[in-house]
Amino acid sequence: MRMKFPLSVGFAIAAILVLSVLPVNSATENRAGPPGFQTDIEGAPFEAGLSVAGRFLAARHAESVGNLVAAADLTAGVLGDVPTSEILQRRAHLVMVGAGRFDDAAAIAEELLTSRPDDPLVVYTLIVRAFHNGAYARSLELLEDIPTSGVNAIVAPLLKAWSLAGLGRTADGIAALDTMARIAGLAPVAGFHQALIAEIGDDNMGAEAAFRRTLAASGERPSLQLVDSFARFLMRNDQKDEARSLVDDFRGRNKETLLVDSVRDVVEGRAEPDPLFGDVRRGAAEVFGNVASLLNREQLRAEAMLFTRMALDLAPDDASAKFSLAQLLEARDREDLAIEAYEKIDPASPYSWYARLGVADALHALGNSDAAIGLLREMLAERPARSDAARALADLLRVTQRFDEAVVAYDLTMQRLGREPDWGLLYTRGIALERAKDWDRAEKDFLRALELSPDQPLVLNYLGYSWVEQGVQLELARQMIETAVEKRPRDGYITDSLGWVLYRLGDFAEAVVHLERAVALEPGDPIINDHLGDAYWVVGRKLEARFQWLRALSLEPDADVEGEIRQKLDGEKTPAPLPSGKKRDI
Repeated sequence: MRMKFPLSVGFAIAAILVLSVLPVNSATENRAGPPGFQTDIEGAPFEAGLSVAGRFLAARHAESVGNLVAAADLTAGVLGDVPTSEILQRRAHLVMVGAGRFDDAAAIAEELLTSRPDDPLVVYTLIVRAFHNGAYARSLELLEDIPTSGVNAIVAPLLKAWSLAGLGRTADGIAALDTMARIAGLAPVAGFHQALIAEIGDDNMGAEAAFRRTLAASGERPSLQLVDSFARFLMRNDQKDEARSLVDDFRGRNKETLLVDSVRDVVEGRAEPDPLFGDVRRGAAEVFGNVASLLNREQLRAEAMLFTRMALDLAPDDASAKFSLAQLLEARDREDLAIEAYEKIDPASPYSWYARLGVADALHALGNSDAAIGLLREMLAERPARSDAARALADLLRVTQRFDEAVVAYDLTMQRLGREPDWGLLYTRGIALERAKDWDRAEKDFLRALELSPDQPLVLNYLGYSWVEQGVQLELARQMIETAVEKRPRDGYITDSLGWVLYRLGDFAEAVVHLERAVALEPGDPIINDHLGDAYWVVGRKLEARFQWLRALSLEPDADVEGEIRQKLDGEKTPAPLPSGKKRDI
């Protein structure tokens, strides 16, 4: 799989590649090009970046920052110069899959198959192409050498089952999943695909039995795909009351989701009950999508990206896969590409609403917060019964320091919620209220949040720190922040809060201990460095104090903080415990 290397390691890899696969004279020949020349050790001009090593490193950098299109182009060029390097072939294959360039990926995979017949990603790439071409016997042949460890223990049997279904051997395909269906954790997945394969084989009795087994194995948490597919099956087979009951039960457990709207239209007679997965290609796409979701939950996002691309190659119109791709791109800080993926989702799809919420997040991350706020305000008006756009708007207004507007949006969220708010909503509204100087309401929100989630470290820290800044409840604040530190010992901001409350209580020596640790955990925060400087000063370590203040200045603090630090450096102000009313956002 793709790995991230430090720059020094990258240069070492590039050097090894060049030395191992290029003729000796290749480093100094054929480097002429357009203006921008440098001169190599032999005196021949060449354009910077045209060397194999340079393009390899450029491709690695493009990949590391999520520019997979550029990475694919650069890697293809390097592979053209070094076509026999298996290392580069493997790298190029991964990059092409990640960029969604499956024709290129499949061509490379064919070359790699001879030496790596048991490489799962090579095999899965070729299986995708086999399904496109209806070459299901080829797919079965490719699966023979796949190892059965890890995620392959799920993927390989499912793909085998769908390959058999493609050959018209649906009974064999269902039987191929019997072993998996007997494993408790995998029974819902195996049973679901058995039901879909039985449907394709026109085995209604077998499909219904498989659907019911899968529903039972899923307990109280059946998947949306299962509910959607089974409800459609029931509607086609004149079991309409049960179909409606199935959908209503799911909606009762998932009151706020829009994703059930499509099947709700079916059971209420507004849409035809067509099968959700109507052919084997779509079934195979669901396999890759299922695995991508599993990998994403395990924080294996690079791997999830590859399987999502495979799913999309087989089912390019699948809104769920498009949405997953956009989220994965956001996770790689490629909000520009994420917006493109979100905007490709059909506006008629239930995923479109969530895609627009994603677009708002991405616009804010790109620095276009006003456009994001405008989009969310439009969404507020479109669905006045929903709270999610209101909450997203409130959060965005808060982080952009428009606190009065944020409070209004949080209040609207509470009105639309129609149920008890969670601790997180009370906590974020409390922050907005505190920053909008409505402390009485803010304190009530924080205390209510702690009733709902006792010992929640974020709330303990914010409320405790606020009390310290006001000079009230100092001992209780200390206890609260100590609890928060116990819960999140690696959080530099909470550790800073503990150091600062000790400073306010006059325990300067102990304050230094915690503030030094806070700086070690969050060395780039100007406030924490400033706090440590103050603590150093009051214990007599004045040279170190000045160093910390200078360090804090270099980290570009807010104007008010900068002014205070300069006063201390100029001797115009002496550090002392802060007076009541001094505020800082945590």
